[in-house]
Amino acid sequence: MRSAHHNVPGTVASAVGQPASQVRRLSLYALAGTGLFTVIVLLLHFVRPEYDPVTRFISEYAVTDPVVAGLAAVALALGSMALLRALDLSLSAEARSRAGTLLLWIYAVCFFAVGFFPTDEFPTVNPPSWHGIIHAILGLISFACFSAGSLLVSLRLRREPAWQNTAPALTALSALCVASFFVFYGGLEEVMGLIERIYAALIVAWLALAAAKLRAGASETAAAADSRGPSADR
Repeated sequence: MRSAHHNVPGTVASAVGQPASQVRRLSLYALAGTGLFTVIVLLLHFVRPEYDPVTRFISEYAVTDPVVAGLAAVALALGSMALLRALDLSLSAEARSRAGTLLLWIYAVCFFAVGFFPTDEFPTVNPPSWHGIIHAILGLISFACFSAGSLLVSLRLRREPAWQNTAPALTALSALCVASFFVFYGGLEEVMGLIERIYAALIVAWLALAAAKLRAGASETAAAADSRGPSADR
Protein backbone atom coordinates (compact mmCIF):
# COMPACT_ATOMS: atom_id res chain seq x y z
CA MET A 1 0.00 0.00 0.00
CA ARG A 2 2.83 2.38 0.85
CA SER A 3 4.44 1.77 -2.53
CA ALA A 4 1.21 2.41 -4.42
CA HIS A 5 0.55 5.59 -2.44
CA HIS A 6 4.09 6.73 -3.14
CA ASN A 7 3.77 6.25 -6.88
CA VAL A 8 0.56 8.16 -7.41
CA PRO A 9 1.84 11.62 -6.45
CA GLY A 10 4.96 11.08 -8.51
CA THR A 11 2.85 10.21 -11.53
CA VAL A 12 0.70 13.31 -11.09
CA ALA A 13 3.72 15.57 -10.71
CA SER A 14 5.25 14.11 -13.84
CA ALA A 15 2.01 14.55 -15.80
CA VAL A 16 1.78 18.18 -14.72
CA GLY A 17 5.47 18.94 -15.10
CA GLN A 18 5.86 17.58 -18.62
CA PRO A 19 3.22 19.82 -20.30
CA ALA A 20 4.41 22.77 -18.21
CA SER A 21 7.98 22.37 -19.41
CA GLN A 22 6.77 21.95 -22.98
CA VAL A 23 4.60 25.07 -22.77
CA ARG A 24 7.51 26.99 -21.29
CA ARG A 25 9.78 25.88 -24.13
CA LEU A 26 7.21 26.65 -26.83
CA SER A 27 6.50 30.08 -25.38
CA LEU A 28 10.24 30.79 -25.43
CA TYR A 29 10.29 29.85 -29.13
CA ALA A 30 7.37 32.22 -29.69
CA LEU A 31 9.19 35.07 -27.96
CA ALA A 32 12.34 34.30 -29.95
CA GLY A 33 10.43 34.35 -33.25
CA THR A 34 8.72 37.65 -32.55
CA GLY A 35 11.97 39.10 -31.25
CA LEU A 36 13.97 38.06 -34.32
CA PHE A 37 11.32 39.50 -36.64
CA THR A 38 11.35 42.80 -34.74
CA VAL A 39 15.14 43.07 -34.69
CA ILE A 40 15.49 42.33 -38.42
CA VAL A 41 12.80 44.83 -39.43
CA LEU A 42 14.29 47.55 -37.22
CA LEU A 43 17.78 46.92 -38.60
CA LEU A 44 16.50 47.09 -42.17
CA HIS A 45 15.14 50.56 -41.44
CA PHE A 46 18.70 51.70 -40.80
CA VAL A 47 20.38 49.62 -43.50
CA ARG A 48 17.92 50.72 -46.21
CA PRO A 49 17.04 54.35 -45.44
CA GLU A 50 15.95 54.84 -49.06
CA TYR A 51 12.68 53.09 -48.17
CA ASP A 52 10.56 55.78 -46.54
CA PRO A 53 8.81 54.11 -43.56
CA VAL A 54 5.80 56.35 -44.00
CA THR A 55 5.04 55.44 -47.62
CA ARG A 56 6.83 52.13 -48.30
CA PHE A 57 5.77 48.62 -47.27
CA ILE A 58 7.85 46.56 -44.84
CA SER A 59 7.85 43.71 -47.35
CA GLU A 60 9.62 45.92 -49.91
CA TYR A 61 12.85 45.28 -48.04
CA ALA A 62 12.75 41.89 -49.78
CA VAL A 63 13.49 43.64 -53.08
CA THR A 64 17.04 44.41 -51.96
CA ASP A 65 17.45 41.89 -49.09
CA PRO A 66 15.25 38.89 -49.94
CA VAL A 67 16.98 36.37 -47.68
CA VAL A 68 17.00 38.57 -44.59
CA ALA A 69 13.43 39.76 -45.13
CA GLY A 70 12.30 36.19 -45.78
CA LEU A 71 13.99 35.05 -42.57
CA ALA A 72 12.05 37.67 -40.62
CA ALA A 73 8.72 36.42 -42.00
CA VAL A 74 9.57 32.77 -41.37
CA ALA A 75 10.73 33.53 -37.81
CA LEU A 76 7.47 35.29 -36.97
CA ALA A 77 5.42 32.49 -38.51
CA LEU A 78 7.27 29.73 -36.66
CA GLY A 79 7.04 31.69 -33.42
CA SER A 80 3.30 32.04 -33.97
CA MET A 81 2.96 28.29 -34.55
CA ALA A 82 4.84 27.59 -31.31
CA LEU A 83 2.49 29.94 -29.47
CA LEU A 84 -0.59 28.24 -30.88
CA ARG A 85 0.71 24.84 -29.81
CA ALA A 86 1.45 26.18 -26.33
CA LEU A 87 -2.07 27.61 -26.06
CA ASP A 88 -3.51 24.26 -27.08
CA LEU A 89 -1.54 22.48 -24.34
CA SER A 90 -2.32 24.94 -21.56
CA LEU A 91 -5.94 26.05 -22.02
CA SER A 92 -9.06 24.32 -20.83
CA ALA A 93 -11.71 23.36 -23.39
CA GLU A 94 -13.97 26.20 -22.23
CA ALA A 95 -11.27 28.80 -22.92
CA ARG A 96 -10.44 27.63 -26.45
CA SER A 97 -11.90 29.20 -29.56
CA ARG A 98 -11.79 26.61 -32.32
CA ALA A 99 -12.64 29.15 -35.01
CA GLY A 100 -10.11 31.63 -33.67
CA THR A 101 -7.38 29.01 -33.41
CA LEU A 102 -8.06 27.79 -36.94
CA LEU A 103 -7.83 31.33 -38.30
CA LEU A 104 -4.55 31.89 -36.47
CA TRP A 105 -3.11 28.68 -37.93
CA ILE A 106 -4.10 29.85 -41.41
CA TYR A 107 -2.40 33.18 -40.69
CA ALA A 108 0.79 31.44 -39.53
CA VAL A 109 0.99 29.10 -42.53
CA CYS A 110 0.33 31.92 -45.01
CA PHE A 111 2.86 34.20 -43.34
CA PHE A 112 5.42 31.40 -43.44
CA ALA A 113 4.86 31.17 -47.20
CA VAL A 114 5.19 34.96 -47.51
CA GLY A 115 8.87 34.56 -46.70
CA PHE A 116 9.40 32.58 -49.91
CA PHE A 117 7.47 34.86 -52.26
CA PRO A 118 9.01 38.35 -52.15
CA THR A 119 6.94 41.32 -53.15
CA ASP A 120 7.72 43.82 -55.91
CA GLU A 121 8.87 47.38 -55.44
CA PHE A 122 5.75 49.51 -55.22
CA PRO A 123 4.61 51.16 -57.44
CA THR A 124 7.60 50.76 -59.79
CA VAL A 125 6.77 47.22 -60.94
CA ASN A 126 3.43 47.34 -62.70
CA PRO A 127 1.98 44.89 -63.56
CA PRO A 128 3.34 42.89 -60.62
CA SER A 129 5.35 39.69 -61.01
CA TRP A 130 3.87 36.27 -60.31
CA HIS A 131 5.62 36.04 -56.94
CA GLY A 132 4.47 39.58 -56.14
CA ILE A 133 0.86 38.55 -56.78
CA ILE A 134 1.24 35.47 -54.56
CA HIS A 135 2.81 37.62 -51.86
CA ALA A 136 -0.09 40.08 -51.97
CA ILE A 137 -2.69 37.30 -51.74
CA LEU A 138 -0.92 35.53 -48.88
CA GLY A 139 -0.49 38.83 -47.07
CA LEU A 140 -4.18 39.66 -47.36
CA ILE A 141 -5.20 36.22 -46.07
CA SER A 142 -2.71 36.23 -43.20
CA PHE A 143 -3.61 39.74 -42.02
CA ALA A 144 -7.35 39.06 -42.23
CA CYS A 145 -7.06 35.74 -40.41
CA PHE A 146 -4.85 37.14 -37.67
CA SER A 147 -7.14 40.09 -37.02
CA ALA A 148 -10.28 37.97 -36.74
CA GLY A 149 -8.58 34.98 -35.11
CA SER A 150 -6.77 36.93 -32.40
CA LEU A 151 -10.01 38.72 -31.46
CA LEU A 152 -11.94 35.45 -31.14
CA VAL A 153 -9.17 33.84 -29.09
CA SER A 154 -8.80 36.90 -26.85
CA LEU A 155 -12.52 37.06 -26.11
CA ARG A 156 -12.62 33.35 -25.26
CA LEU A 157 -9.60 33.65 -22.96
CA ARG A 158 -11.78 35.69 -20.59
CA ARG A 159 -13.29 32.38 -19.50
CA GLU A 160 -9.95 31.18 -18.14
CA PRO A 161 -9.40 32.44 -14.56
CA ALA A 162 -5.61 32.53 -14.98
CA TRP A 163 -5.99 34.89 -17.96
CA GLN A 164 -8.35 37.40 -16.34
CA ASN A 165 -5.65 40.07 -16.06
CA THR A 166 -4.17 39.48 -19.53
CA ALA A 167 -7.25 38.84 -21.67
CA PRO A 168 -8.48 42.48 -21.65
CA ALA A 169 -5.13 43.74 -22.97
CA LEU A 170 -5.10 41.02 -25.64
CA THR A 171 -8.66 41.92 -26.60
CA ALA A 172 -7.74 45.58 -26.95
CA LEU A 173 -4.71 44.75 -29.10
CA SER A 174 -6.71 42.43 -31.35
CA ALA A 175 -9.50 45.02 -31.71
CA LEU A 176 -6.88 47.53 -32.82
CA CYS A 177 -5.61 44.93 -35.30
CA VAL A 178 -9.09 44.63 -36.78
CA ALA A 179 -9.31 48.41 -37.11
CA SER A 180 -5.80 48.59 -38.59
CA PHE A 181 -6.69 45.94 -41.16
CA PHE A 182 -9.49 48.05 -42.61
CA VAL A 183 -7.43 51.23 -42.46
CA PHE A 184 -4.45 49.53 -44.12
CA TYR A 185 -6.54 48.24 -47.01
CA GLY A 186 -8.49 51.49 -47.20
CA GLY A 187 -6.24 53.00 -49.87
CA LEU A 188 -4.38 55.64 -47.85
CA GLU A 189 -1.28 55.48 -50.03
CA GLU A 190 0.29 58.59 -48.51
CA VAL A 191 0.76 56.86 -45.12
CA MET A 192 0.36 53.18 -45.96
CA GLY A 193 3.88 52.33 -44.79
CA LEU A 194 3.29 53.90 -41.39
CA ILE A 195 -0.07 52.17 -41.02
CA GLU A 196 1.47 48.80 -41.88
CA ARG A 197 4.22 49.32 -39.30
CA ILE A 198 1.68 50.16 -36.61
CA TYR A 199 -0.30 47.09 -37.65
CA ALA A 200 2.80 44.87 -37.48
CA ALA A 201 3.68 46.29 -34.06
CA LEU A 202 0.20 45.40 -32.78
CA ILE A 203 0.54 41.84 -34.09
CA VAL A 204 3.95 41.41 -32.47
CA ALA A 205 2.66 42.89 -29.20
CA TRP A 206 -0.28 40.45 -29.11
CA LEU A 207 1.96 37.45 -29.78
CA ALA A 208 4.62 38.55 -27.29
CA LEU A 209 2.11 39.29 -24.52
CA ALA A 210 0.39 35.93 -24.95
CA ALA A 211 3.75 34.10 -25.03
CA ALA A 212 5.00 35.91 -21.92
CA LYS A 213 1.79 35.02 -20.06
CA LEU A 214 2.09 31.38 -21.09
CA ARG A 215 5.71 31.20 -20.00
CA ALA A 216 4.96 32.76 -16.62
CA GLY A 217 1.98 30.46 -16.07
CA ALA A 218 3.96 27.36 -17.03
CA SER A 219 6.75 28.33 -14.64
CA GLU A 220 4.25 28.73 -11.79
CA THR A 221 2.66 25.36 -12.60
CA ALA A 222 6.01 23.59 -12.67
CA ALA A 223 7.06 25.22 -9.40
CA ALA A 224 3.80 24.17 -7.73
CA ALA A 225 4.22 20.59 -8.95
CA ASP A 226 7.78 20.48 -7.61
CA SER A 227 6.70 21.80 -4.22
CA ARG A 228 3.98 19.14 -3.93
CA GLY A 229 6.32 16.29 -4.75
CA PRO A 230 8.49 16.15 -1.61
CA SER A 231 5.53 16.71 0.74
CA ALA A 232 3.57 13.92 -0.98
CA ASP A 233 6.47 11.50 -0.54
CA ARG A 234 6.56 12.25 3.17
